[in-house]
Amino acid sequence: MMRPLYTLAVLLLLICPVARALAETLEVAGPNGTHTYTQTSLLELGRDRLETETPWTDGPQSFGGVPLERVLAVAGIESGRVAAEALNGYSVDIPVQAVVEAGAFLASHLDGEPMRVKDKGPYWIVFPWSSNADLDNRDVHAWSIWQLQRLQSLE
Repeated sequence: MMRPLYTLAVLLLLICPVARALAETLEVAGPNGTHTYTQTSLLELGRDRLETETPWTDGPQSFGGVPLERVLAVAGIESGRVAAEALNGYSVDIPVQAVVEAGAFLASHLDGEPMRVKDKGPYWIVFPWSSNADLDNRDVHAWSIWQLQRLQSLE
């Protein structure tokens, strides 16, 4: 009886790091192919910072990451719509031009630390709400997908 339980425990220990690694990647698919990023490789596109309050947090937050426009451009996505999918199955279609004009930012770090799943990470599309009150609306809230795992061009 103990041997099957032991085997199951060992298998779970082996699978957990793989599942965690998959959860920490972001896949972006467009005309230039599919690109898979980790929190580290994403920053190779040029790390930026966005300081803003959000509708879901208290006080100003310091996000590290890259402008969403930069990530989409690598995949060849310059217009149209993208489907964004979260780890929990939430998905939303996002109009590329609207989010680029709004200053969408793909955050992977918060206060200098990699974002964790339990803290809306590892990737979260955020906007500069503090500098543009017009962004505090239902559409932008829907596009502000956290626990992001995939962006897919719909064109």
